[in-house]
Amino acid sequence: MIMNRFMNTILSTGIFAAVLLGGMETSNAKVGRAGFKDQIFPILETYCLDCHQPGGSGYEKSGLDMTTYESLMKGTKFGPMVIPGDAFASNLMVLIEGRANKKIKMPHSSYRQEPTRNDRRLLRVWINDGAGNSAAFRDKIFPILEMYCVECHAPGGIGYETNGLDMRTHESLLKGTKFGAVITPGNAFTSNLMVMIEGRSKFGLKMPYVDTRDLSKREKHLIRAWINRGARND
Repeated sequence: MIMNRFMNTILSTGIFAAVLLGGMETSNAKVGRAGFKDQIFPILETYCLDCHQPGGSGYEKSGLDMTTYESLMKGTKFGPMVIPGDAFASNLMVLIEGRANKKIKMPHSSYRQEPTRNDRRLLRVWINDGAGNSAAFRDKIFPILEMYCVECHAPGGIGYETNGLDMRTHESLLKGTKFGAVITPGNAFTSNLMVMIEGRSKFGLKMPYVDTRDLSKREKHLIRAWINRGARND
């Protein structure tokens, strides 16, 4: 009875929601600092590299070399281990999460500690974000904007003349339009860039305006993830 009253109180006052949102914010902040060199490779180095490098038993059996980004993405002699954008289907996560035969769960050695829950989560997020080995804005985000947006949103373009949005650089993109910002770092849903790209504007406006040049699902996901991680110029 006391417990029921307690739960009703925190639900009615919004404390429960605040706790959840606070936890999500902290969690997203950790993911926002993730990158292959700084956080993904150290996980692989801790749990996998003993076996998966030339001379190691894992390498000899499967050909999987995890000493570099390139060799990891090359995969085994049987096929790839990482499918960029799909952590669930990636064999790396299938093995780490024990979703295959338990005898081939990674790491195989019983004396080796398993990746922590946070380690596994970072790996999943990295793969779902495209499993990149490069700076996000320069190598992933700007090429998308250049393909679909810069033609109009540069000096002389119709979009620039209409609202002042220049998308040629990170600085001008973050500056926004003459009416306000188009990106809210850390919140893709409320960022006007995503509102326009996803067609959520109450005025019916959508970006790009040419119907035949809509962004792919993966391109939208990459921009959304970049904004949620802070929209940094990395």
